[in-house]
Amino acid sequence: MDCEDLMKLQPGLLYRTRDGRTAGPIERTTVSDPHPWTGSVEGERTAGVWTDEGQFFSSGSFHNLDLVGRIHRSRDKAIDQITLEDYRRGVAKLRALL
Repeated sequence: MDCEDLMKLQPGLLYRTRDGRTAGPIERTTVSDPHPWTGSVEGERTAGVWTDEGQFFSSGSFHNLDLVGRIHRSRDKAIDQITLEDYRRGVAKLRALL
């Protein structure tokens, strides 16, 4: 990640991985480690771990499981802030349940 790409991770939130999957909700571990964050990753059986900057490798090398951005869920938005994309995503999720 470039310096301008660094973000501050927050517990309980969902993030998007470099390859487009959903990770989280993430939590801070109690272990003092180069990877103090952990959480589930869509399609993976084991939990992912990340550095404070959201990197999967502490060396800074790129990896598909690097966290590249927070996922903003439509339920976090006021009704007048919901976009057409949010609406379509919600309808698709409802249809999948039927």
